[in-house]
Amino acid sequence: MKTATTGQPSCSIQATLDIVGDRWTLLILRDLFRGVRRFSGMQHDLGIARNMLADRLGRLVDAGVVAKVPYQQRPVRHDYVLTPKGLDLSNSLLALMAWGDRWCHDGEAPTVLVHADCGTPLEIATRCPDCDEPVSPTRIRSLAGHGDTSPAQPPSDALAATGTPRVFQQQPTNGGAQ
Repeated sequence: MKTATTGQPSCSIQATLDIVGDRWTLLILRDLFRGVRRFSGMQHDLGIARNMLADRLGRLVDAGVVAKVPYQQRPVRHDYVLTPKGLDLSNSLLALMAWGDRWCHDGEAPTVLVHADCGTPLEIATRCPDCDEPVSPTRIRSLAGHGDTSPAQPPSDALAATGTPRVFQQQPTNGGAQ
């Protein structure tokens, strides 16, 4: 849903997907994080058509996620490097990778990411910055932020009476059958 005043998505997830929400773009980002910076290297690694790779890289450059840095003048050729905005996508890709390791590879990671300084495998965790406790997905609440310009959604009657924000709930995957 886009807001009437700005025409921008009213959901940060939607806004992010508008930039990085297709398979090829995520794989291009993965290559960039792995150090593949040249067009030919990405094309070879991904097996992607030249026009599709050029389109996705152009979109990432236009969005400020990737910068083109010339490495040769005649003919002009570029390296593609992640900007600070692009580097901020690291945790999102790590979360997708961890999910894939667990649910697509039965917990057997095809690639293990480690801390470069000590070699310890990395973990993905959501922690409360105030109490430093781990927070499970069922204990996350969703509140309107300062940038929320969408019309207010009325909470359920029970939540409205207490003023309690919504808690993400796990939904049954079997249609509710017992």
